[in-house]
Amino acid sequence: MAGKERGERAAILGSTPSGGYHDNVQVKVNYDLALKYLGGFGPWQRRVFVLACLPIAIIAFHLFVIVFLAVEPDFHCRVPQNSFSELNATPAELLNVTIPWGLKDGVWTRSQCKRYSYNLSDTTIYATYRDFLKAHPVANRTQIPCDDGYEYDTSEYKSTVVTEWNLVCDNSWKVNLAKSLWFAGYMFGAVSGGHAADRWGRRPVLLASLAVDYVSGIACAFSANYTFFVAIRFIIAASTTVSTLALFVMVQELVSADKRSVVGMVIWVPHALAYVLLPGIAYFIRTWMWLQIAITMPFLFFIPFWWLMPESPRWLISRNRHGEAAAIVRRAAEITKVTLPDEVFHNTIPLHQTEEKAKKMKKLYTFVDLFRTPNLRKWTVNIFFNWIVNTLVYYGISLNTAALSGNMYLNFAISGFVEIPAYILSIFILNRFGRRWPLCLMLLFGGVACIVAFFIPKHLGWMTTTLAMTGKFCITASFAVVYVFSAEIFPTVVRQIGIGMSSMSARVGGVVAPFINLLGVYWTPMPYVIFGGTSVAAGLLALLLPETKGKALPATIEDGENFGKEDGIVDEE
Repeated sequence: MAGKERGERAAILGSTPSGGYHDNVQVKVNYDLALKYLGGFGPWQRRVFVLACLPIAIIAFHLFVIVFLAVEPDFHCRVPQNSFSELNATPAELLNVTIPWGLKDGVWTRSQCKRYSYNLSDTTIYATYRDFLKAHPVANRTQIPCDDGYEYDTSEYKSTVVTEWNLVCDNSWKVNLAKSLWFAGYMFGAVSGGHAADRWGRRPVLLASLAVDYVSGIACAFSANYTFFVAIRFIIAASTTVSTLALFVMVQELVSADKRSVVGMVIWVPHALAYVLLPGIAYFIRTWMWLQIAITMPFLFFIPFWWLMPESPRWLISRNRHGEAAAIVRRAAEITKVTLPDEVFHNTIPLHQTEEKAKKMKKLYTFVDLFRTPNLRKWTVNIFFNWIVNTLVYYGISLNTAALSGNMYLNFAISGFVEIPAYILSIFILNRFGRRWPLCLMLLFGGVACIVAFFIPKHLGWMTTTLAMTGKFCITASFAVVYVFSAEIFPTVVRQIGIGMSSMSARVGGVVAPFINLLGVYWTPMPYVIFGGTSVAAGLLALLLPETKGKALPATIEDGENFGKEDGIVDEE
């Protein structure tokens, strides 16, 4: 008990390196100074980082699983067996007299949404299949919708949400609606989660969102109808977005300035690995309900996060909760096996300046504060535009993966695998060349690849595929860069809000991208020109943003407004 009381007293009052106490000195934690002893990415930060990578990976399953949940197998109208019970015909012959043929993309195929209707008499018996054809020539047959339902090919997929609720033909639009509502859930989570994490902290919001991820993921597997399915996926999208943003911001705030680009890139590698692993899981689980359960159960492994995941010390300091921040920093020192000097827990800034800054940081901020000051307003709009364009181009180029011949599962895995070297290479590029120029050049190359890929002759499919994967590589890297860039530009008091609003902007791009593709009806290259043109524009506008490499994270709105100025925040040593 005495040891516990001593620990609590130390957390509140602070202790000297020799174990003494400053009973009359209020704790004022200097986290940047603490990092000089803990290390920019020391043992404690690495532990937290590894923990953060695990949910990032599992969340990727939910992001991409709709590709396999909503697979549309081959199908045709259900044959009314009772009407042809007296007809002596094989199954193939029965299809010939009930399902019409037609041209699709220059190939003759059976109709999927129409069948023949006959005025058959119950007393009419046809001795042979040929007798029936003579009595009912094709020219006299009437085509009608599939009023008796559909028959699906279950040789490859036992069940999907498409076969579960007949999301085909006149109802095929519901699949696209489900995808759009997923992005709407992302938007909702980005906005609400950002405000919640900045107000109540990274840790409680993260723990709550992970719990919602699990409960809603399991509920989704037992969806009784399409409406419940899309509604619960909206919740999954919102909660996974909150989890992702909270984790990303947390690890960015734990490390030193020279390590932010490393953790900001490496954290997405598990995400890409899960992207590659998902088609393997889907290959062995061909029932959509069990696939949904399989990708949700790993969330149970995050229950220990209640004890293992700390709050961000930077956020605690920004809320003037220095006692709690001091306790976390001391725990980090124990893990790192270092002794922190007294000045870590007692800022040398004059008391009136510290109190004035604390009052400003204790204020509750909203997204409006991102636009209150001139420089921060310009940078916010620029960053939002970059997020939108990154999403537009990402999905635009991703459509070219259909050019890959072969197995669907293999194609999906290749599309995910190309992202891994993009993240890894970006680490070295960011550390050497900063943020602005890499973001600019990646967007430029991605945009050019998007435009050029369209004009490649069809017989050179390998070249189209190569350009598509090159574009995917560039846009993946630029997406990771803009994540890091955003976290470094937005001040601590509005960082989670800024990242959340940026993510919301990105989802707007995801919703708009399919509609831009529809413009190809009027002029085939138009979607590619828009994707490529906006990418080039975003790349050039990125040069107007301040370089953040090696800079201390801005804490207040004033810090953010002065960021990059000579009299603003200085480089960290």
